[in-house]
Amino acid sequence: MMEQDLQKDITYERIKKLIINGTFPMGKKISERKLEQSLKANKAPIRDALKRLQAEGMVVRKAKSGTYVFSLTKKELLDLLKFRFVIESQSVLLSFEENADKLISETEKILLKMRLALTLNQGEEYLVQDAIFHETLVNLCNNSYFMSSFDRISAIMDTARNFLGNNLEHMQKSIIEHQNIATAISERNIGRVVELLREHILPEFGAYWKNFNLEDDQ
Repeated sequence: MMEQDLQKDITYERIKKLIINGTFPMGKKISERKLEQSLKANKAPIRDALKRLQAEGMVVRKAKSGTYVFSLTKKELLDLLKFRFVIESQSVLLSFEENADKLISETEKILLKMRLALTLNQGEEYLVQDAIFHETLVNLCNNSYFMSSFDRISAIMDTARNFLGNNLEHMQKSIIEHQNIATAISERNIGRVVELLREHILPEFGAYWKNFNLEDDQ
């Protein structure tokens, strides 16, 4: 039984990673048969994984059509980003209260890794560190409710970020924005941090999400 559960977890993590890194692009149909072949897994753990991913909003099942990687309408993306901004901006206020020194040191360390990835033109690694940067702003707040709320959307955000962001132009803009956020954190200018996060996250304030190739709202 434990071995079966382990197999289910491994299969789930592998499929989730394939979605996040864009191997299965947003809106793409997922073939269970091809998954069986590529992952060398049986039907049961694959179907279990797809059910879990459906519950997380990572895949959708369409009647008489099959299973697809999630896609986003303009409204869905905007709703998601507004939710993310509220969670992230409020979390970072708590992170300042709870772990200000660690927040400063950790964001500086991550920024160095982002710069290195950019210098080496390692797009995937840059986006990994981008995600870790934002997770750090939230996870240092020591509030499980904020952390679980952010975690709930992080896989969808990472998928969308990878879908859009693995190009030099985006990364060059992104590194400046992250540097500005890290500088405001080091200066303990909380109001400035929130203002910069608003600009970084929300499309109407100039974030790169406005360039996202979205479905029209139905």
